[in-house]
Amino acid sequence: MSFSYVISLTFLILLLVSIILYTFLRKKNVVDEAPGAIAAVLLILLIFFSLSMVIALPTVMLYLVSLGVNFLFGEYITYDSFFSLITFSLLVSIIVIFWSFIVLFIGKGITFLLKNPKWTTYILEFFASWALIYFSIKYVLNLKIIEVSIWGNGVLILSFFVSFLYIGFDIISSALDQKNQNTEDPPIQ
Repeated sequence: MSFSYVISLTFLILLLVSIILYTFLRKKNVVDEAPGAIAAVLLILLIFFSLSMVIALPTVMLYLVSLGVNFLFGEYITYDSFFSLITFSLLVSIIVIFWSFIVLFIGKGITFLLKNPKWTTYILEFFASWALIYFSIKYVLNLKIIEVSIWGNGVLILSFFVSFLYIGFDIISSALDQKNQNTEDPPIQ
């Protein structure tokens, strides 16, 4: 499968999802009627750009972690070209993003019902994200549509480091949100 085909198909699907999302938001009166066709097209393009960034960031992160795993641990990941590794990263990112909403919903619901401490929530989120990334990588590799191979424990190492980064970013953003919330709240007198 060629790189340009995957990228073109991804952009077309994202554009279609953007149009559907804009139509849904208009029907639910979340978005007012645009003052003109140009404003409606710009809003659709803004939604498209946002969705593209949601997919592009994990793709780049997975690509960089793959290069880092090869650099640190040897040639666990072999690939034909730069484009085949980017295509692999893109397909894994799309699958992970699609399933992560379901896993996140279930995980947050379980931790809310059980009223676990914060540290156990992070451990559960780590294992859930690790399993999701691990099985997504295995699935894409089993499709045999791209020229990427991962040898030995490479899938385990790659999924561990990507999950570690995801949870690290989540912890940092949660700490920053809590810090911002504490600075915005006026002191009680």
